[in-house]
Amino acid sequence: MKRICKYKKYKVFLIILVVSLALLSVFFIRLFQKENREIHFIDEIAPIAVELNQQTGGVLPSIIIAQAILESNYGESELAVKANNLFGIKGSYNGMSVKMATIEYKNNKSYTIEAEFRAYPDLKSALIDHTKLFLEGTSWNKHQYYDVLAAANYQEAAHALKKNHYATDPIYPEKLIAIIEQYNLEKYDN
Repeated sequence: MKRICKYKKYKVFLIILVVSLALLSVFFIRLFQKENREIHFIDEIAPIAVELNQQTGGVLPSIIIAQAILESNYGESELAVKANNLFGIKGSYNGMSVKMATIEYKNNKSYTIEAEFRAYPDLKSALIDHTKLFLEGTSWNKHQYYDVLAAANYQEAAHALKKNHYATDPIYPEKLIAIIEQYNLEKYDN
């Protein structure tokens, strides 16, 4: 009788072990796929960001890439998938737009609104338009992003984005800096 009980305990232990290993392997596979997806996104847009910076002397590539990551969740947000809009830029692009809910902040409190967002034919168009926005400013202030363009490094540029009212998120600069440092994106600035 004791042998049967011992055998059942070993059998239960083995089943638990096998199930645990299977679940653990699924977790690591998904984690690896997520990391690959993130790196693939960076590899896809980094050359365009570098090229735009070299052509225009505009926004640092690390900032462009970090903003795209943050604003579009590595190109997987609903806005990025539907409209190739990596930066949450509102308005229309060549007459094309999509209407979506968005979270805004006022006095460090969040609220949701419906807004029109630019719809792009491809990611490169979104990156070019983003750079154009910084170079040309807004319709009400042509020099709105001067501090971002004049920044000597990504830390200054990230804080200039908040100072120049690019985003309403109160910790937007810190989020960008963390992304840049996580993926060593400053290597694209040289």
